[in-house]
Amino acid sequence: MQNGGYNNYQGTDVATADQGKLILMAYEGAINFAKIAKERLAANDYAGKSINISNAVEIINELRSRLDIEKGGETAKNLNNLYIFLSMQLTTANLKRDIHKIDEAVKILETLYNGWVNIVELEKKKALNGFNDERETVNLTANVVA
Repeated sequence: MQNGGYNNYQGTDVATADQGKLILMAYEGAINFAKIAKERLAANDYAGKSINISNAVEIINELRSRLDIEKGGETAKNLNNLYIFLSMQLTTANLKRDIHKIDEAVKILETLYNGWVNIVELEKKKALNGFNDERETVNLTANVVA
């Protein structure tokens, strides 16, 4: 029960987060679970590795399920393919106990995360300045996927 306040805060944070922050939180979770899985694998804790990889894959699959391929066009298609690749990469890492595959997945997730940080910052600037040019956001999103 000691964590009750923290858990309540976390629940409030998620409930009030905007879309960009939720995406960032999802990436942070997937990255953290993958890194913990790597630590668990190094410690020969195969159950811990499997649980954490499963959690990372679950987050990636949730991100994938939220894509709107019709509205998102080529960028959404590329993200969809990347999410499929990441899920397969982590699943293979789990089955083969391959730290390098976890590292590769983390590197990709961190690149995506950093790209989304830029997108969120751009959106904040646009909101503050009353600027509404979606082309810049689309170009930045395309760079995240490239």
